[in-house]
Amino acid sequence: MSIRNATLALIVLVGASASASSVEAQYYDRWEIGYPHIEVGFDVGVMIWNGVDRDIVRPGGTVDVRFGWDYEWWVPMFALGFRGNGLSLNNVPGAPPGTRNETLTSIFFSLGVRFKSPNRSRVTPFLDGLFDMNWWHLLNEMQVVCSYYYCVGSNRYRFTPGFHGRVGIQIRVAPQVEIEVGFGAGYSFKGQFFLRNRSWLEPAIAFTYSFPAGYENRTSMPGYE
Repeated sequence: MSIRNATLALIVLVGASASASSVEAQYYDRWEIGYPHIEVGFDVGVMIWNGVDRDIVRPGGTVDVRFGWDYEWWVPMFALGFRGNGLSLNNVPGAPPGTRNETLTSIFFSLGVRFKSPNRSRVTPFLDGLFDMNWWHLLNEMQVVCSYYYCVGSNRYRFTPGFHGRVGIQIRVAPQVEIEVGFGAGYSFKGQFFLRNRSWLEPAIAFTYSFPAGYENRTSMPGYE
């Protein structure tokens, strides 16, 4: 074989290899984890009540853990969380001297859905909407039940339905990890606790971890033994 033919064959070989690599790069993304997949999130937010005296009702916080099934464009999910804020009852007009402060807390369970807009970047906009089952409680409020021989005190939680939502962005920082920044609002009907319906604002940040598609059936994943 002449030097010219050998050179030509080498050029063809290199070109074919580059073309194959280009095709592979076009279709392979090491950050892609497939759909549908399970995701777990942890949210932390600030709770700012609407229509209240800010000297009495202080800003509070909210934390929750959520679980979802990501179908790329939408994510059905549920969450379990806690809300709480301080009440400066000594600032209530006419409050007697020595009035102690109080803490308002809530345990909640939520069911809802997230809508997302996937794109070629690492930033994904989202919109959440969830129905809440809230159990509100004042920290110093006790319910005392007495029998003939003794009395027992227990915390009293009262139920109100409500909902909350959030709009924000997910930022992919690792193949299975996203950081979220969002702004939301919540609403509670009066139920068994409030005298009227109440609402609040809820800016938040979050962490989301996504399990690879097929994790729930790991025997189907390559390399699993």
